[in-house]
Amino acid sequence: MISSMTSFFFKEHETDFGNLIVEIKTLNSRYFELQLKLSEDLKIIEPKIRNQILTNISRGKTDFKLYLKPIEGDLDIKKIDFTQIKNLIRTSEKVSSLIKNPQPIDSLELIRLSGSKKNKYEIKKLEKIILKHTKNALNELTIDRKREGAKIRKIIIAKLNQIEKLVLKVNKILPKAIRLHQNKINNKFKAALINIDEDRLKQEFLIFLQKGDVQEELDRLGAHISELKRLLNKSEPVGKKIDFLMQEFNREANTLGSKSISRDISQISIDLKVLIDQIREQIQNIE
Repeated sequence: MISSMTSFFFKEHETDFGNLIVEIKTLNSRYFELQLKLSEDLKIIEPKIRNQILTNISRGKTDFKLYLKPIEGDLDIKKIDFTQIKNLIRTSEKVSSLIKNPQPIDSLELIRLSGSKKNKYEIKKLEKIILKHTKNALNELTIDRKREGAKIRKIIIAKLNQIEKLVLKVNKILPKAIRLHQNKINNKFKAALINIDEDRLKQEFLIFLQKGDVQEELDRLGAHISELKRLLNKSEPVGKKIDFLMQEFNREANTLGSKSISRDISQISIDLKVLIDQIREQIQNIE
């Protein structure tokens, strides 16, 4: 199942450590680009979050924001580590004795610092909570990208079916077009009152056939159609492969037009190029 590169996710979770905000925005891009923004207290687990993202997203521009907002409210005195605060005061007094005009001790800052030791013990718990929510966020994002990818696939298949019909149409009308062109060559010689033997006429016609033979282009177009159908059923990212394949489609359509021996085939060549461009426009959003 192919995936779109475009999606958006936002959710806010209540945790014991505060409100966790997860925001992910993915956009089209030829390569993988990641902008990861974390609040300062979450940067310790940045490598693990980065690995989670790389496991789920391989192409496109990704803006990933993760913030932890502390819960506002009254301070719980039971959670204050007074022993740690006393140690901090003694340390602060020793430092103050060594410098001129020391700053007064900030009580709130002491409370914050006293909790830092506790946070070290709880960082594993916080990490587990965050990684759980980021994993769920990326899973939801992936589901949405696949849902959008299914819509794109449906459009591409419809265009591809039209291309297949046009190729079959050329195969059907080609023998008649060759006969008509052969008659046209004959009539030109007759109109010019040029006496030419049968062997010379056959030689001229063989030269024309060599220059105007499009069977190879039609066969390659048929092979490209089969390959594109195969890629559209793959589970891994195929956007770059399809982009390259559409260049091959376009090359065959151009050659078909340049070798055309009839107005109908020339028109089919134009119609093919229009459909190919429409598919190329759609695949710009495929991962």
